[in-house]
Amino acid sequence: MQMAMTFLAVVGGLIFSLAIALLSEEIIFGQIFRLFFAPSNLARKELLAQTPTGKPFPKN
Repeated sequence: MQMAMTFLAVVGGLIFSLAIALLSEEIIFGQIFRLFFAPSNLARKELLAQTPTGKPFPKN
């Protein structure tokens, strides 16, 4: 039983570590970083430029 608990702790730690690594990579190198730290007008213009029609996304 102790082996099973140790195995679950190791696998859980590996999965948690991978999730944190992916999240930090996305925040640092992804598009999210620019949207959080850009001025609001600049971020809005970038979002409009990324849409194919140039119109804002519909609000739900």
